[in-house]
Parts: sequence; C-alpha cells; structure tokens
Amino acid sequence: MRLSTEGEAEEELNLNRDVETGAIASSRHWLNDQLGINTCDLSFAELDPLRGRAGETAFLFAEGERFHKVHDAFRSPDSKGRPVVSTVGCKGVVYILRHPEDVAVSLSHFFSWDLSRCVSFLLDPCAGLVPHENHGGHQVRQHMGRWGQHVLSWVEQTKVPSLVIRYEDMLANGPETFMALAKFLELPDDPELVNKALENTSIERLKKLEDETGGFNEKPEGCERFFRSGRTGEGAEKLSIEQRSRLFSGLKEVMKRFSYDGPADE
Repeated sequence: MRLSTEGEAEEELNLNRDVETGAIASSRHWLNDQLGINTCDLSFAELDPLRGRAGETAFLFAEGERFHKVHDAFRSPDSKGRPVVSTVGCKGVVYILRHPEDVAVSLSHFFSWDLSRCVSFLLDPCAGLVPHENHGGHQVRQHMGRWGQHVLSWVEQTKVPSLVIRYEDMLANGPETFMALAKFLELPDDPELVNKALENTSIERLKKLEDETGGFNEKPEGCERFFRSGRTGEGAEKLSIEQRSRLFSGLKEVMKRFSYDGPADE
C-alpha cells in the first residue's frame, strides 16, 4: 500500500509503524499513565471500577482525535455497573461483530486452540483474555463473557452513540458499509477515497504487507500469521454439526437478531 497527497512522493505503509492511533483500552502502560497508579498493585476486581476514568483527561494523546481498540465487554462483573471505558468526551463506538462459527475458527488459529475449546470460550459467561488474577503482562484482564452477552453489552448501551457493523457486510457490501462508517466517524465520505481504502486494506494486500514487514506485531507466539483468510463461512466448513449446534443453542437469540443462521436453518 502506498500513501500520498497531492504533490508529495508516495510512501509505503508499514503495518508496525503507521497504524498507531490510541492505545488499546486494556494497555497496562496507558492505564498506569491515565489513572496515575501502578495497576500491578490492584487485583482486576479492584481495577475494573476505575478503568472508565482512563482517557478522560487525555494526558498521552492531548491533541486531535484518537481511536482505541477494545476487546472488553462494555461492563465487567467487577466494574460495579460502570463502563470499563471512558464515556466522557467519547464521540461514539464502532462495534464489529462476526458470525460466532467463524469467530471460533479465527480464535483457533490465533491462539492455537482446538475448535472445541473455542466453542466453549464463546459460550462461557466468564470468558476473558488474561482471565486469571495475574498482575503481570502488558495488558490487564479483559472480561468478554458469552458471545451474545458481549454483543448486547455494546449495542444496547446508551452512554455513547454506536454503529454496528457486521463483518460479513464489510465483505459483501464494502463501499456502502464503509461510506456509512466514514459518515459516523465524521471522516471524508468521498466514494473515491472509500474505494481506495478498501483496495488498500484487502486481505491479500494485508497478507503481502505482513510478509514484507517480517510479521505483524500483534501476532502472538505460535500463530502462523495475523492476516490469514478473511473469508466467511469457514465455521460451517470446519466445525462439527455438534459444535455448530452447541453454538446455535446457546446463542440463537442474538444470532437471529443479527441474521446469523445455525445448522438448523440450513
């Protein structure tokens, strides 16, 4: 991918250098800085009620808008009903959801888990990243809960405006979906710019860039590659009928709300 402005030379995008915006919301370093404490001194249960204060004063990113990636559910069982992200000054949240069957396959490749474990993770009301009372690591515990609980925690909250985007629509209706995204983010919604962005972020282009940069920083140890297939429908291909039925049985209310089918609907 090359970025350029009128009258300037094109510059090759480096995935590990040029995609930084704001810190991930679970970054320990960022939370330490924003909260003025050493988060290692707190258990995750003690920390979660405080996390929503991070970012309110924007010490680290004082100028301009910033975007923070979030894995957490909007609230955790330990956050005492408070959001784990700051809603003060937040202009909105973009929530991207994907068919849970395909999420299971993606998790399997990302974490090197077997598919049965991935299915159980998506159905676990206590599911989380860094789920143990562990004070080390670069990120704090991120409570996610059951797939459906996570979805509803964000799409039904009323603290900040939200735009819900299905991964499948990003692939099937890219221009329309990303025009809506640009408008929501108050970014230029010029069709030419949107189409160029789609071209530059195709899965094949990202895979090529990952190879050229020697790997993407967010790829965990043991994961073959971060940008893998990008396809939809892999879950239906790779999960057993029993695994698909387990997911649909536990998640069908939210799946149907967002037009996701299970094996019983095929």
